Amino acid sequence: MSTLTLGRRLAANLSDLSAQRWLPYALFAGLVTMWAYNYVVMKITLQAISPITHLILRTGIGSLTLFGVLLARGHGLKPQRLRQAAQVGLTTTFLYGLSITLALVAGAAGRTSVLVFTMPFWVALLSRHLLNEPFSAKARTALGTGFAGLMLIVAPWQLHGGMLPMLLAVLAGFLWALGSVLTKKAAQGGAMDSLNFSGWQAVIGLLPLALLLPFADFSTIRWSPALVLGMVYSGVFSSAVGWLAWLWLLRRLPASTLSFNALVIPVLTVAMAALSLGEWPASGELLGMLLIGSGIVLIARR
Repeated sequence: MSTLTLGRRLAANLSDLSAQRWLPYALFAGLVTMWAYNYVVMKITLQAISPITHLILRTGIGSLTLFGVLLARGHGLKPQRLRQAAQVGLTTTFLYGLSITLALVAGAAGRTSVLVFTMPFWVALLSRHLLNEPFSAKARTALGTGFAGLMLIVAPWQLHGGMLPMLLAVLAGFLWALGSVLTKKAAQGGAMDSLNFSGWQAVIGLLPLALLLPFADFSTIRWSPALVLGMVYSGVFSSAVGWLAWLWLLRRLPASTLSFNALVIPVLTVAMAALSLGEWPASGELLGMLLIGSGIVLIARR
């Protein structure tokens, strides 16, 4: 075998190794950017549609997109791990979305929804007991640092509307965490078809939304190209594509590390809101971003 052939094989192996190592992180970077911008999109589209109607439409679009892709594939339609798919669907697709919507309906300020990103702390605790993932002293320091930064950004002591909206937002974070840990646990049970699991959990989570139809008001929707594009972004990309990417990442990275690094989302959201909506952060929010960044560096070096 020639030296040139050996060199080519070595270069190919290094390229494959590099892709396998960095692909999850590149996908994660794209995912958190997409989810962060979804807060801006939702804030804009909610000006033309009521919160409950928004919830039903975006969940319906996302769930039917996932299940539609499963149907279009033409095989493997029989549900895998139906019990776990139902648990994740009811927890993540239905109750998580409902909790955020009720927090907004209760009159909380827009930034209250960022409280959902207490999720990583719930994941770290749940993963320790349900997945036996390590929870080192360095991880606890990282979590504490990130939590302090998140509180500076959200500043719950400055919010108006009472405790209920904040508790609902924190509940949403817990539900997202529980759904992520249950998904990770289901994936640990052996080979699992990600698209099959995603499609069935999505359609199961969609079914209870029928109970909310009496509270929806489709007649007052102010249709426009911007609204349609925004709903497609929230439903197809942020919900359907985002969920598939999140599930793929959960199968390759520790749930606690992955979810904690998602704390970068409120940082990106604040920056995007400043650029897109003119909502420039205060000094406390900037300090919060710095603390979150420090926490991410700590947990990345565990």
